Amino acid sequence: MDDKKHLGSLIKRNYRINQVLFAEQTKIEGDILYIASDLCKESFIRADQSIVLDMTLDIITPEKYGAYINTILDVQPLAVKENNFSIGEGVTRTLSGVVLAVSGKDEAGEQISEAGSCEGILSDKIRFNRPGSIDMGDIIIRIDCLIKAGERMKRPGPLTCHKAADYVAEDIRSAILSLNEEEFISGCSDEQKFSHVRHTDKPKVLLVKEIMGQGAMHEKLLLPLQPCGITGSRSNIDMGNIPLILSPLEAIDGAVHALTCVGPSTKETSRHYFRDPLITLALNDADIDLCGVAFVGSPAIDKQKHMVAERLGMLVAAMDVSGVIVATEGYGNNHIDFAAHLEAIGKRGIPVVGATFCGNFGPLITGNKHTRNLVDCTKADIGLENGILTDNTMIEEDAMVALAMLKAVMKGERVSSPPNRWDTSIRKRNLEKMENKGVRTFQSEIPTATMPPIVWTPVTKPLAQMKIALVSGTGVHLKSDQRFILTSDSSFRIIPGDASTADLTVSHGGYDNSDALADINSMFPLDPLRKLVEEGFIEGIAPRHIGFMGGGGDLKRLTNETGPAIADILKEDGVDAAVFTAG
Repeated sequence: MDDKKHLGSLIKRNYRINQVLFAEQTKIEGDILYIASDLCKESFIRADQSIVLDMTLDIITPEKYGAYINTILDVQPLAVKENNFSIGEGVTRTLSGVVLAVSGKDEAGEQISEAGSCEGILSDKIRFNRPGSIDMGDIIIRIDCLIKAGERMKRPGPLTCHKAADYVAEDIRSAILSLNEEEFISGCSDEQKFSHVRHTDKPKVLLVKEIMGQGAMHEKLLLPLQPCGITGSRSNIDMGNIPLILSPLEAIDGAVHALTCVGPSTKETSRHYFRDPLITLALNDADIDLCGVAFVGSPAIDKQKHMVAERLGMLVAAMDVSGVIVATEGYGNNHIDFAAHLEAIGKRGIPVVGATFCGNFGPLITGNKHTRNLVDCTKADIGLENGILTDNTMIEEDAMVALAMLKAVMKGERVSSPPNRWDTSIRKRNLEKMENKGVRTFQSEIPTATMPPIVWTPVTKPLAQMKIALVSGTGVHLKSDQRFILTSDSSFRIIPGDASTADLTVSHGGYDNSDALADINSMFPLDPLRKLVEEGFIEGIAPRHIGFMGGGGDLKRLTNETGPAIADILKEDGVDAAVFTAG
């Protein structure tokens, strides 16, 4: 007998919009959404104009999908709570057939992005019909922002764009609420009903959504007053990235506003969380007792990473769950947290499955004995970040495999080791296992990097007799050199030993560049190194230093080509030791 405990319910009523036009005021009449002609101007006036220099509002209909757009920062549903219900309960009024999209660049022509961007012809740069993307046929209300140069990778830059767009969204929310119940229901195309039912006689399962928290534009705003809004929300960074428990109904009712500017193909937009396939499937799975969803950040500082992971492990242990799924967007730095979160849970004897994008970038960059039950969300044929919005985010199939794999692990079944490299046939085998087609065990879909032992080189002379070089993964280079490409760039730049720090800059997508741009020595301590020469602490500095972009390139190429090439330069220059810095 299934022991059920009902914890709450949620209804999403979808009102169909077939046309969006400009008018004197924002209102809804029948299937037409009218937007006030001066709304963009008013929103721009309310925005922080020390950052946002210009703002436009476009209506992109399906026949205009061939238009050029700047990189998309977010895709958002247009939704509002009815009768002052809180997020996660009661009724949510949602417009279907129309979405809000935020895009932008800075005055220097740089896209507001991190590891890659998706500017270009819209139809070529988004993957339609994904949970976080635009559905084919949707009308797009596009807010495009132009911001001050140098602000695109600082927290205020993208946040100001999102706030400006939210002024527009608020006006539309008011128009949705102005419809009386009879008018709204008559225009509804469908409604979705969700219930959070605890099956207390089934294995208790917790979902963990790892979200970005490294600073710059890497954060989420949680628990706004309105679905996917900003007012009343709290930044996961400002809350210390520690785990925060939400009900599944809160999580799919707009409790997350996505600011993250990771590579577009792995970006989980606000709409993704509003339609999250993992949470939706788990809610409807009567074989598990879904107790909640924990949102946990991925800090920039190593000590904070360990602290946050341990807090997650303690939380999971205290909840006495039978199994956990940890899912994350993006790749690179946050995979360090991903592995740590899996370890913090697994070492406490709790079955855990992980789901992320990895694909053809190579094995997960770091691992442990608990990074062994993994589901790969890669869809792109080449298995890489490809600049197509939501192309490598989780879809329903990924969620199905993750849930099925967790059930198997909770029953004591073994998941076999992954292949040495990305192999799409493994997914086929896992689906056959789920379909009882003779496959006996699940296979982990993501290989994990095996860290070789550190090569210790003996010191043969005192520092006062050494020539020292700087090698930096912070993206440092001469201002006159070509900038690094913010995705898949494994190249390096030579910095002359006599270069002036005033002639150096950085171009790196993995961290907030503002401190390095204000003082290059904070990341590339060339002047302090020269002072050490003056003081006689070291003999001299190398005639050539090296800058590259760590975290954004092909690991195999970095290992087999870039690294040896850098080593050859240092050896040729007679360098005794190198100081490495990382962003």
